[in-house]
Amino acid sequence: MFSYKKWVNTLVFIISILTVNLITDRITNFLLLHKHITSAPKATLLGMGIMVIVLYPCFLWIDDWSEKLTKRYLNAGKNAAGRFLGVLLAFTFAIAILFCFYLNLWFGKYPWDLV
Repeated sequence: MFSYKKWVNTLVFIISILTVNLITDRITNFLLLHKHITSAPKATLLGMGIMVIVLYPCFLWIDDWSEKLTKRYLNAGKNAAGRFLGVLLAFTFAIAILFCFYLNLWFGKYPWDLV
């Protein structure tokens, strides 16, 4: 049976996973650029500590955020494009933005560089 709430929760969860991974990749890259400042064990402990400090609240926030966003979409009723299409368009927009960030992170390029 199709559950609209589960579908929206899944889409929000996918966006959340990609966003948190992007944040941790950026932090990791930043830490690796400055690893020469201190010894390897200190840099490793510092990196692990920073990841916990950043990720713990992120995961708590994701759970709360996804529930609120899902409720908002379910309570909003029909928008101009319809509920299903509206969520799909919002998801596509978020994926497109994340694609731009990942393309830059992994390959140092922007979408307009591909044309």
